[in-house]
Amino acid sequence: MNGPRAPRHPAAILAVLLGAGLWQAWTARAMPTLDRRQLMRLLGAVPDGPPPLAPERLERVDLGDVLREKVTYAVEPGERVPAFLFLPKTGGPRWPAVLCHHQHAGEFTVGKDGPAGLGSTPDQHYAIELARRGYVTLAPDALCFNERQDPTHKLKGAECERYEATHRLTEGKSLQGKYVWDARRALDYLVSRPEVDRARIGMIGHSLGGQETLFTAAADTRIKAAVSSCGFASLAVLKRDRIIHNYALFVPGLAEAGDYGAVLALVAPRPFLVAARTADPIFPRDGIEATVAAAREAYAAQGAADRLATFYEDGGHEFSPTMREAAYAW
Repeated sequence: MNGPRAPRHPAAILAVLLGAGLWQAWTARAMPTLDRRQLMRLLGAVPDGPPPLAPERLERVDLGDVLREKVTYAVEPGERVPAFLFLPKTGGPRWPAVLCHHQHAGEFTVGKDGPAGLGSTPDQHYAIELARRGYVTLAPDALCFNERQDPTHKLKGAECERYEATHRLTEGKSLQGKYVWDARRALDYLVSRPEVDRARIGMIGHSLGGQETLFTAAADTRIKAAVSSCGFASLAVLKRDRIIHNYALFVPGLAEAGDYGAVLALVAPRPFLVAARTADPIFPRDGIEATVAAAREAYAAQGAADRLATFYEDGGHEFSPTMREAAYAW
């Protein structure tokens, strides 16, 4: 017997069962209500305005199939970020671009070298791997990593991170807000390059990089698609399991404002892939699923339920070849 197809998504089923009026009331109560302006307030004070990028190219290396440039650009007055830019050698003249944020892992001397393929962990080489697939990629150092460690050389590694996080809190700022500011300046640099198709910019990262992918995609709609690998779980579950993380993960007031699900909801309706592993000791699966579930209604409400996806694989806190292939296909 032919007839209308039954809705398959849970939100659509509830809409049918409840009717229009009750559905609107339920979604107003259940869906995350954090808006982008509120998110930026939670992240804390930012500079009054960005300085000119004043980009500089320090080196250009032909790697055979791609070109690698080492560049710097200004993020705040007196503060410049070093980054590796990869350019495909075939196709063009404009390519889609991907901002590639490195992991944390307590490896403060690595930073951008990981995604650039210069680090010793192949699972982190996603900037050069994507460049070989036809993307312009940019891999910058985050504050306190690699070339952005304490310029006075007084504080080493985790001490620099702790200093930057705690002193920002006393000034109404946050380390997460600083990371997002710097990532948005990286986007400014990408769109300034004539090789980049501004309409096709994505972001990817593992661990800390996945965390920054979430926050940056929520804050900046120039990111049209994103992949976060092992990057977040709900604050409620992290608190329940007494899991310690990097300082930036803990944004003051976020638990009351809707937790990480409310941040992910701000990415809707843009495509977002949550890649995770079932035995990740620092991001429990139920905390990941709670975050995704909280954001699904925002995606469904915008007719984009299929643009929020998860990819699970057995194992611990890693960005495996299988996960990376799924990410690149996304």
